[in-house]
Amino acid sequence: MELRGYQREAAAPALCGRNSIIWLPTGAGKTRAAVYICQKHLENRRGGRVAVLVNKVHLVDQHFKKEFHVLQKDFRVTAISGDCSHKSFFALEAKQNDVVICTAQILQNALLSEEEIMHVELTDFSLLVIDECHHTHKEAVYNKIMLNYLQRKLSGQQDLPQVLGLTASPGTGGATSFEGAVEHILQICANLDTEKITSVQEEVQLLQSHVPQPRKQYDLCQERAQDPFGERLKKVMERIQQYMEMPSLPQDFGTQIYEQRIVELEKRAAETFCRRTRVCALHLRKYNDALLINDTVRMIDAFQCLQQFYAAERDTKDPTEQFLAATFEKNRESLQALARDRRYENPRLGKLEEILQEHFQPLGTSRGIVFTKTRQSAHSLLSWLQDTATLCGQHIRPAVLTGAGYSNQAKHMTQNEQQSVIKLFREGALNLLFSTSVAEEGLDIPECNIVVRYGLMTNEIAMMQARGRARAENSVYSVLAKANSREVSREQLNEALVELMERAIRAVQAMPEQEYRLKIRELQQVAVASWLMKEAKISERRQLHDPDAVHLYCINCNTAVCRGSDIRTVEGVHHVNVNPNFGLYYRACSGKMQFQRTFKDWEPGCRIACSGCSQEWGMEMIYRQVKLPILSIKNFVVETPAEKRKYKKWSTVTFPVKEFDYLEYCSNVHGQSF
Repeated sequence: MELRGYQREAAAPALCGRNSIIWLPTGAGKTRAAVYICQKHLENRRGGRVAVLVNKVHLVDQHFKKEFHVLQKDFRVTAISGDCSHKSFFALEAKQNDVVICTAQILQNALLSEEEIMHVELTDFSLLVIDECHHTHKEAVYNKIMLNYLQRKLSGQQDLPQVLGLTASPGTGGATSFEGAVEHILQICANLDTEKITSVQEEVQLLQSHVPQPRKQYDLCQERAQDPFGERLKKVMERIQQYMEMPSLPQDFGTQIYEQRIVELEKRAAETFCRRTRVCALHLRKYNDALLINDTVRMIDAFQCLQQFYAAERDTKDPTEQFLAATFEKNRESLQALARDRRYENPRLGKLEEILQEHFQPLGTSRGIVFTKTRQSAHSLLSWLQDTATLCGQHIRPAVLTGAGYSNQAKHMTQNEQQSVIKLFREGALNLLFSTSVAEEGLDIPECNIVVRYGLMTNEIAMMQARGRARAENSVYSVLAKANSREVSREQLNEALVELMERAIRAVQAMPEQEYRLKIRELQQVAVASWLMKEAKISERRQLHDPDAVHLYCINCNTAVCRGSDIRTVEGVHHVNVNPNFGLYYRACSGKMQFQRTFKDWEPGCRIACSGCSQEWGMEMIYRQVKLPILSIKNFVVETPAEKRKYKKWSTVTFPVKEFDYLEYCSNVHGQSF
């Protein structure tokens, strides 16, 4: 296995056993350099063991099949992701293989696990490879693993693994000054315990010949001259706000700021049991979503988003719901008529049509990605293309590529669906993807000759990752946005931030070794101390209230449904209610929940909803033949002796939750001892 000259230059410190970060542009072969380093490491070190960590599930399989498979000739290599049944035996897998490729979360779970077949120590590995290592900061899983590492290092432990980070873009961490950018780069180096951040300095020409840069162009369009559909939506929103009798509410409809305010209002209304305000806020948020969709894609997509929302099962006894449903019904026909009026269509789509027509000629070999913000807009763009006569020839073969995480906004893709789309794109059966940020980072996607950023506002890291997808000869990177918009000014700022990041990295590389080491150690000591303090605060917080004094109320109808003492955790993750009387408060909806993956000791059952008002609460799990309701905390208001509060995550509640005891549960339910 041979490396190119520039890859060998960047890999040099790691090959000498030093902790380092390899900083190379997208498409320059960082992973290949990492495979070579792993090979040399295992050849030179008897009993060595490597963990390759990634931050997205689909990268596990990709690294295994595309890059690390070459090591299988001499070494035992395995891949473990959230969808694997053998992740439950992580310790066993780790001990039986020389190279383990897994998501960082699986390693973190194994480090924390008290089960012998799951538990591993950092010292079970001699090399940690951290892909997309710029994510090693704040609350990211990479950072939790490395804080564990740093704590051990600072307390004098010797046999810790070598660390190798890989990144195309460390970014500036939000800093806009040179000093701030340098501090950010040093912090990433400290978090990864890095002795050297390496880039190409000798072999620059060779690197440039292998990684051509795309031509950047700004494709700007004007605002809609008239937007009667959007105006009608705003009128409806005004009417709802009048009904709420809250004159101080803002009128900046169709903005992210309005959405934030409405989300906050909904949270406060839930906590104070003010049902009318809460329900109106939920509906206003949906209208705001529709305005944002109208701004991004077609009017008909925005209309359908509302239509689906109002078609869902509602609490028809509630007067507020009745008023809101009637208000939509009154405006439905006129909204639908306006949505079909082509005169007021979105100018962005006309501009996108021009770009795609130019780049996708019949019988051409074009391949492209259109990056858009949400899953909803990716699906809407696909249906727009299928409805656009000029683009419907044989030469564009489009598909959607979105993330695998759950979202209430649009259907998630399973991991298998993602893999299938990427495979077809790689083979050329598909040649255009409408994608969310999932395709920006790490994915092994073939060279594209057109990459469009469709009305996006993101940071310099996302910009560099997306740009790195346009790697074909004479490729184009297009920024499609409204003239004089925030998107355009953000893109220009990103260009300046990339230059700032490069200057900061060079400054860190040029620091005298002694000064660099002192600075890194100081940053590590501060990071570990503040992490330990935070952990102590969290565990202190978990003991604030007696679970028996805590009540959970349905977020929609404010009915008290259980106490904190009824809750247990299964596998440390799923929060279930073990009180046999809880069944009186909910009903199971028809049809089992479908998941792509299988689970260790349980299978998913049906969704569950409040028997009084039909508010969704979570789902049933069948755990060792026992049916248990899993509760999603965001669907309840939690009352403690101190306050009433809405939580997003169970991990932040202020009372302790015991682990589920199967034998105790069976004896309580059946009144017999085991």
